[in-house]
Amino acid sequence: MKTVNFVITDLDDTIWDWLEMWYMSFGPFIKRIADETKIDSKVLKADFKKLHQKYGTTEMSFAYKEISSISPTFYPLFENEVVAGKNILHEYNSNKKKNLKAYDGVIETLNLIKSKGVKIIAFTESNVFFTKYRIKHLGLDGIIDTIYSPAGYDVPKSVYKHYNEDFWEPKITKIRTLPKETRKPNAEILETIVKDFGAEKDSSIYIGDKLDRDIFMAQQAGLTSVHAAYGHIIDGEKYSLLVDVTHWTDEDVVRERNFKNQELDIKAPDFTISSFPQIMNLFNFTKFRKND
Repeated sequence: MKTVNFVITDLDDTIWDWLEMWYMSFGPFIKRIADETKIDSKVLKADFKKLHQKYGTTEMSFAYKEISSISPTFYPLFENEVVAGKNILHEYNSNKKKNLKAYDGVIETLNLIKSKGVKIIAFTESNVFFTKYRIKHLGLDGIIDTIYSPAGYDVPKSVYKHYNEDFWEPKITKIRTLPKETRKPNAEILETIVKDFGAEKDSSIYIGDKLDRDIFMAQQAGLTSVHAAYGHIIDGEKYSLLVDVTHWTDEDVVRERNFKNQELDIKAPDFTISSFPQIMNLFNFTKFRKND
């Protein structure tokens, strides 16, 4: 059994169910906009896609004032208090918070690994603003030692901020900000992470859900790869809506589907897990000691 003292992990759809959180908030959001404004849903999807591509993320949907088909006459639907229930924007934000959940057993497993003295690092494509929120909301501050995350774009001035800039700042977990254009696969960043902490590749693993980004990247960097197969969902209604409004290029979508269908040349992952706690049966986790 391989001895491991240094874990690098993806976050979205590996630690928490990002697709579920996104779909259960954006789906009702765009449907309610269409219902209450009578704007065609196809027009809204095209406009949101442009917005998401502008900011490099599908999570800037709250910047509705930048959607050309939503005229100022509709802004009260998003902002004003309603007699019963919530306005459109309030409902969207509430659904994001309500549906942000770690996969079963993830928190407990990370705590167990941490208790053995293992160094836990995360590398995500999601920008710092959203990553900090999720870390704090899920109680992961201090469990993950350091997170490498892209800077992202500034929140538009048209968006009202309910919290101060430092409200979601982790108290223990360190954030290392990457250039905003950072995308996976990027083996150089994995190499940098290993070097930053003086870790040994032989006692390190990388965990991620995407074959074309996470696993391919780990292989390129010479790290033991663990495929979180439970998070790699590219079929069904949720993924279909994501593709309709995603910031990804058409080439990105095709590439991901081809890797899932094994049509491109990629070696099999070193390990595949159907739930996060299974990693405890695959490795002997021990205290991290920096390679001097």
